[in-house]
Amino acid sequence: MRRLSLLLLPTVLVFAACGTTPRTATNFCRQLANEIDGLADLPATPNAINDAVERYERLLDVAPLAVEDDWRALTELLRAAGDLDAANEQAVQDVVDQAYASERAAQDAMEWVMTNCGVDISTGNSVTPVATTTP
Repeated sequence: MRRLSLLLLPTVLVFAACGTTPRTATNFCRQLANEIDGLADLPATPNAINDAVERYERLLDVAPLAVEDDWRALTELLRAAGDLDAANEQAVQDVVDQAYASERAAQDAMEWVMTNCGVDISTGNSVTPVATTTP
C-alpha cells in the first residue's frame, strides 16, 4: 500500500498544480484589473472591509514571489483592521504598530504594481510612463 501511495504522489501533485493559477506578473495584473474598482476606495463599513480583504486575498493567491511578501503584509494589516475592537486600546495600538511596520511593504508593493501593471493602487488610475526623447 505504501508503495502505491508513493507512486501516486507525483500524479496528485501534477493535478494539484494544474488547478492553480500561475503566480506571474501577467496573472496578478489581470486579477488586479478585476479588483481595482474596490481597492482605491477606503473601506468604511465592516462589509466594505470584508470585501476589501477578500480582494486582497484573491490578489495574494496569484502574487508572484517578487511581491508576495509585501502583498501578504498589506492583506494581514487590512484583516487586522477589519477584526479590530476599537474599544480595546491595546488592540488599536497593535494595529497602529502593524501599520507602521508594514509601511515599507506598502511602498514596495505600490512601486511593483506601478512598474509591472501600470496602475497606481492608491488611486486606481492607470499610469502612463513618461516618454523620454534623446536630443
